[in-house]
Amino acid sequence: MSLATRTTTALIRGPTPAGASLARRARPARSRRLPAGSPAVASSSRSSSDVDDHRAGRPDARVALAPALAAAVASAHLAFAPLPASALYNKDLDIPITDPTQAVSVVYAVRDSIADVVGQIKDFETSCPAPTFPCDLSQPSVKISSRVSGPLKRSLPTLSEAYGADPYAVQDILQSVSTSEAMLYANMARVKVDFKGPVTFLDLVDSTIAAFLEELPEDARNAGRERWEACDLTVDPTEPGDLECRMGRAVASGARPTGGMG
Repeated sequence: MSLATRTTTALIRGPTPAGASLARRARPARSRRLPAGSPAVASSSRSSSDVDDHRAGRPDARVALAPALAAAVASAHLAFAPLPASALYNKDLDIPITDPTQAVSVVYAVRDSIADVVGQIKDFETSCPAPTFPCDLSQPSVKISSRVSGPLKRSLPTLSEAYGADPYAVQDILQSVSTSEAMLYANMARVKVDFKGPVTFLDLVDSTIAAFLEELPEDARNAGRERWEACDLTVDPTEPGDLECRMGRAVASGARPTGGMG
């Protein structure tokens, strides 16, 4: 079970009756008692989980961001239904990319898209100040869903099957992307706007993808990169074309995704 899932579960599910009883005995006597499922009681379960994860050798960045991550995931689940699967670049989400060379090319396009999203979030840090946040906070969220998450789900499993790439690395990348999505959903809901957390996780995703690509055979990696670099980025991104080329054109043209559909 992932860190995000365990942390979110600890926040949503109340402790056992015995745990609740111990938590109440440890608190000073008051005129009324907190119910077993209250945030104060649940926090004891969360902090224990965080300590266990740290002792198990989890990456420091993930442990440090666990509280913000859990809040983002919980907010996303409560406030949003999943974005449409028919978004421009993941409309065929259930259809894997079976050509290994194209799959590598798509992964390179995804890295380009991640850099674009990170750049926009960093720009928001100065151009979209609190407390009103006068900007469209849905843009990074829609971009990562349609230009990162969907394409990776279609391409990474193919690379694992074709070249024997570590399937656990694939799962780790996809989980980190899901975590980033949840944090950006929370920003879009303006529950608690956080520009630093998503950047940290997206940087983690990008570095993990880079390491994953290095594990592929050199000729496969080079062939995929050459295919990606051969894309004509001057063409309108809405025109027909290979997935990786349409993604690259969207970034190059500064195309603005609309309504969760781009």
